[in-house]
Amino acid sequence: MKKQLNIICILIFVCLGLSLIPNVYMIGDSFVQGFKHGYSQSKEASLHLEKPQILMPLELSLWPESVAIAPDTILNQKSGERFPVQHIHNIVWVDQAKSDTTTTRGLLSIIRLIAILYAIIQFYKLINAINHQVIFEWVNVKKLNKIGVALLLSYVMTMLFVGLNYLFAKSLIEIPGYHFNYWCELNTVNLILGLIALLVGRVFAMGITLREEQDLTV
Repeated sequence: MKKQLNIICILIFVCLGLSLIPNVYMIGDSFVQGFKHGYSQSKEASLHLEKPQILMPLELSLWPESVAIAPDTILNQKSGERFPVQHIHNIVWVDQAKSDTTTTRGLLSIIRLIAILYAIIQFYKLINAINHQVIFEWVNVKKLNKIGVALLLSYVMTMLFVGLNYLFAKSLIEIPGYHFNYWCELNTVNLILGLIALLVGRVFAMGITLREEQDLTV
């Protein structure tokens, strides 16, 4: 039984690691490319004694005004043909100086990251306790509650971050043939996992309470 539990936990951590690879890759690549671009801009600006323009990426989901009409085209370099295309998920680079939410967005990102890491640590502690035959105990209920709250907090921070992105984008950008689609950003994975963790915590608590009541009646 313990071996099966360990295998399942290893698979969970492997899947979690694989799910983080795209984000880590994008963050790393964006950092390197952004550093190169910023360095070249600052070098060019120093020659002209100008303040360099700092660009900030905004991840936006768009939706065409009519799904039957493709307002844009894309070039196929193999054939030289142009194909109709609709842009759904995009990264738009805007002037950071025009944003007054940079600090807030950075703070939300940090809180979200801390919450996710905290949930992972609590999950590891929970599995470690179960491996040591500490299962239906109040300490595990607390761990499950902490995991649930941390995941819910990360979801709230994500939605606030996305909301600020869209509010800022709406104040600066208007793309013909498209409108902003906030609903595509509603990734509810952390929300569902957080609620499941809280639910399991309540089930554990009910089981422990029943066991304690039975012990008192014996």
